[in-house]
Amino acid sequence: MFVSSLNIEEFRGIKACDKALKFSNFTILIGKNNAGKSSILEALSLLPDPKYLDYITRREKLDNLNYLHQGSIKELLYLYAGTSKLQFGIESSAAIVEISEVDTKTFWNKYETSIGAQIAKLYESSKKELSEMVLFIPFTTSILSDLEIRMKVLKELIMKKGYHIQLAKFLNECVNDVYSELVFLEPLSLRKVYPDNNVYLKLKDLGSGAEKLIKMMALFEVLSPKLIIIDDFEAGFHPSMIKLFLQWMKKKEWQTIISTHSIDLLYHLADIKIKDTTILQLNKSNEDILSHEVLTLDELEDLLDANTDPRLLLDVLRL
Repeated sequence: MFVSSLNIEEFRGIKACDKALKFSNFTILIGKNNAGKSSILEALSLLPDPKYLDYITRREKLDNLNYLHQGSIKELLYLYAGTSKLQFGIESSAAIVEISEVDTKTFWNKYETSIGAQIAKLYESSKKELSEMVLFIPFTTSILSDLEIRMKVLKELIMKKGYHIQLAKFLNECVNDVYSELVFLEPLSLRKVYPDNNVYLKLKDLGSGAEKLIKMMALFEVLSPKLIIIDDFEAGFHPSMIKLFLQWMKKKEWQTIISTHSIDLLYHLADIKIKDTTILQLNKSNEDILSHEVLTLDELEDLLDANTDPRLLLDVLRL
């Protein structure tokens, strides 16, 4: 596991946490709108260092968040002023990021230094590998084109490892058609198998959910990141697609932290039982203090079994 905890002070819409968030290897963030889910994921996206490039967008990680909110650094500060402080638990150390309009400072165990350099030492990684260590998939209109650009850069590796065929087979399990491979045409396409012919169909014509899923999986497989962060995970996904993706994730070792409003995802999660899974049920007070409750898979299963009316369950889980 890459990051074990996070404490937030005056970042985005969160004034403070009543206690630090503790992460497992597979963590699901749930809660109503404006409960702090996206703010938590955006804070995590600054790892391993806010001054390093985001692998997918090729912007500095801090600039990436500014771009995401179509504004300046002030958009990241609580009530648009002051200093944001983020404290991450990395192994047995504390990595701290302080953000203000003046500058951004980073600390490792209270000493001001590059946290990226310290993480590089800890994991014996090069700067290039650090760029690939944390992959952030926000809920944006540009993410599909950003992912496609990176996929094309990785084309040879994807094909060498046979992922272009594996991903087509995966897709066959959640659609009615049969595809033999992902093909690097312009735009990305799939070879569809007919009894006496093959044709090429654009990946985007299968819908944004299938397109996003295939592009994400391709990058995850090739890069094997330490941490995957996905905001509004289920957006555009058919329930069968969610189930298949969770089954695929069960076989992987990467730490994954996602947010969701999907009751289908929680039902599938209770069935599939990915090891070392926790659900963090978030709540933000009128004073913008973030609190949370921790649900284990067993506790989630008990809740799902006890509430046969989905409308009541949505209230219980604050979805």
